[in-house]
Amino acid sequence: MDTLPKLIGPLYHGTRDTAGRAILREGFRRSSSRSYTGTGVCLSESLTVAYEYGMYETAGCVLEAWLSPSARWTDRFDGKAGSKDAWDDFFIRSGIDAIRAFGGNVWVVWTPGVLVSVRRLSHREAIRRLCAEFDEDGQACGYNAVVSDYASIWWKLDASDPNLTRFPDHLRQLTERLIRCVGRPHSLKA
Repeated sequence: MDTLPKLIGPLYHGTRDTAGRAILREGFRRSSSRSYTGTGVCLSESLTVAYEYGMYETAGCVLEAWLSPSARWTDRFDGKAGSKDAWDDFFIRSGIDAIRAFGGNVWVVWTPGVLVSVRRLSHREAIRRLCAEFDEDGQACGYNAVVSDYASIWWKLDASDPNLTRFPDHLRQLTERLIRCVGRPHSLKA
């Protein structure tokens, strides 16, 4: 019987490649400036969300991290409550290490040391996982940035996608990348 506590994840963080290399060398750090989630490190259970922020096509990358089983986390937080400092204030008051918000689309980690087993996904691995998420989500799901372009190709909707019909070289490059990384440009469910 396996009684060891399990890591939580994977969680994904999309960023510039140079920032990704620094994180791998030095570890995650809270931001010095606040976003809508305060100064905590933002990750996601969804690779598609992280890929939007770490597009390999524009010198980005996606890091995979796992939350330590000893991390104290919650999914009970009203991010609309109070000021722009509401997230940070909550972390300080509660002693919680991380918050799972928006159904797992966003994890905000206040204590970066609870993120373990951090590694950079290869572009091939990221594309394969992206397509697996497309298949899991179904073609009615919407995405942003280049993730939306990949999804249109994956679901054979590229002929009706103005982002792809207007830029045929972009379509060709993404299609070639899907073939190279996944072995085919379209879902078997399309």
